[in-house]
Amino acid sequence: MASSFKYTSLQLTEIRLLVLHPGQDQDVLCGSIAVAQHNPEQGNVPQYEAISYAWGDQTSPDHITLRALPNAESTVIDSNDGNATEAESSLSIGQNLGAVLRHLRHEADTRILWCDSICINQQDFDERAAQVRRMGEIFKHAQRVIAWLGLPDDHSHLAIQTLQQCADYIDFSNEEEAMLANKINLKREAAALVTDMETNLPLSPQQWTSLEALLSRSWFRRLWVRQEILLANKETVAMVGKDSIPFLHFSGAIDLISIKRMTLEAIRPLHLSVHFFNMRTFSFLRHLRDLFTLIAFTHNCEVTNERDRIYGLLGLAEGPFVSKISIDYKKGVKEVYRDALIDATEWHSDLKLLSFCDSASEPTWIPDFHRIQGLRPITHARAALASDVEGKVLDFAHIWLQGIRCDSIAELLGPPDGEDRPNEQLRAAIVRGAIRFLGPDPDLWTQDEVKKFCLGILVNDFHLYPPQIDGLKSYLASLVRSEDTVPEAHFLQFIYYLTGRSLYFTRMGYVILGPRGCRIGDVVCVFLGSPLPTVLRPMENGEYQVRGPASHPALLNGEALLGPLAEGWRIRYTTRALDPVFECPHGKHYRIDPRLNDVPIPEGKELRWRDNGTPFWYTAEIDRWSNFDPRVSMEELTNRGVKVEKFTLS
Repeated sequence: MASSFKYTSLQLTEIRLLVLHPGQDQDVLCGSIAVAQHNPEQGNVPQYEAISYAWGDQTSPDHITLRALPNAESTVIDSNDGNATEAESSLSIGQNLGAVLRHLRHEADTRILWCDSICINQQDFDERAAQVRRMGEIFKHAQRVIAWLGLPDDHSHLAIQTLQQCADYIDFSNEEEAMLANKINLKREAAALVTDMETNLPLSPQQWTSLEALLSRSWFRRLWVRQEILLANKETVAMVGKDSIPFLHFSGAIDLISIKRMTLEAIRPLHLSVHFFNMRTFSFLRHLRDLFTLIAFTHNCEVTNERDRIYGLLGLAEGPFVSKISIDYKKGVKEVYRDALIDATEWHSDLKLLSFCDSASEPTWIPDFHRIQGLRPITHARAALASDVEGKVLDFAHIWLQGIRCDSIAELLGPPDGEDRPNEQLRAAIVRGAIRFLGPDPDLWTQDEVKKFCLGILVNDFHLYPPQIDGLKSYLASLVRSEDTVPEAHFLQFIYYLTGRSLYFTRMGYVILGPRGCRIGDVVCVFLGSPLPTVLRPMENGEYQVRGPASHPALLNGEALLGPLAEGWRIRYTTRALDPVFECPHGKHYRIDPRLNDVPIPEGKELRWRDNGTPFWYTAEIDRWSNFDPRVSMEELTNRGVKVEKFTLS
């Protein structure tokens, strides 16, 4: 019996590669391990294909017989077994990886591959940390990435055919330009059924079923594959058994299907729409580089190790503090999340991570990413504008932050904590909130009142995707009147953010969306540097526990710092960026917030604009720029009479 394979240590610029030996389908898996230089900065990159796959169940392992080859000094791996440095030995691998390798190996030639389970010593935490930091480079510089979706089934062949059929309508010649513009270029000869976005695609029920079966596979739920695919080149392919499709065509087809109007008769929205959303996050993430926005868009993805909710995105993320995050699998999960928050606060002055806090475990101010699955991330808010974080970590259990006490919980509208969140509970909560805020007679509701009510539930999406207020009013009226004409799909879209959260009525008279389990008297606060209001639980010792983020219609756009906009002014978003324009009553747009027109700019500071329309502040004396607006610093706010408090969180 072969002994267990023993790894030799790697240098900083080295990686291991699997030289997969040829064989027939049922032959024992055999290969050699080569250590090669991988230094893209020096132009030294070996030739290999990288495998993107889901690990799957590891309890019933497969095995591969391995030999170790001499270290390779060039980019060409010598796979001659005669040069092996030791006898054959065995390595346990997952069943899914075993299936991948059996499908990928050639019958007569070797194949050079990189796969994390074999090419990284999983038992060496230090090596894992070093290699995980390099995984972005490994996939970026692979000759090709193979996305292994799994073994074939009764539906997979039709699903791949259907995706290629849809991709054939798309012009991929200017794909990079199209991706930057976030659009799809269709071929001129594409059928009218495709170019008309108001009609359904000509797909049969069997094709929809095959797509649902394919997109429900575990690969699409895995967090790591986002980085692996987005950093790969255009040669990347998706494989199901022996069937394959260029991943560019795969994702293009999904985008086309997703933006087409889909009737309830054509598609089951409760199932397939979720799978399409999981797949479309690949397109969304392509434009994102902020770590915490990446975390928000991947919060429902699956990981084997909870630390990878951060580590698995570092290859995509950019920013001054990303390189400061140390990868250490010996740290506890809570410690990894805590250090990420501290690094973000110190290097980026950003409290977005508070949006992921969950009061179920202490300290409550440390994000708990593995407890938020099922929740839609609340991202569309500017509660503290471009203010800088003011705070300090006191110890592992405590932090203090400067913020503004704005409101408090007065009544629970529902659903109550502990419910299994059936739609009836959500409907009842919306109806109670509408009656509490708008009144029992829909004929007396005004558009402005309806909009203000919906702002909390729709989480500021009015500014990004302006809805038809009349349609929302009609929909709410139907709910309040208990009419049976409300389509289920409309209801599900309306409660996009409500699932997993509750509605509350506040002391100031607003209906807000907040975390489950809030009590009467809980405080709604806006911390400097935080895009969202936060619900806090006052404790007897004067400290506060974080309950979680809230969507408060009167606190989403800097009202806590500057007060509301003057009558007739509106906030508009003209791009996907979160920097708005301000529309005056006469319809003219301004980039400067009118609430700051009379606030003097501090001496030595200069407001400048980037090419993309976002502002920054330049200090000539020290030749430094900053994204933080000095007019909303704690000092300036205090001078203008804004009551900023210190909150100690535990």
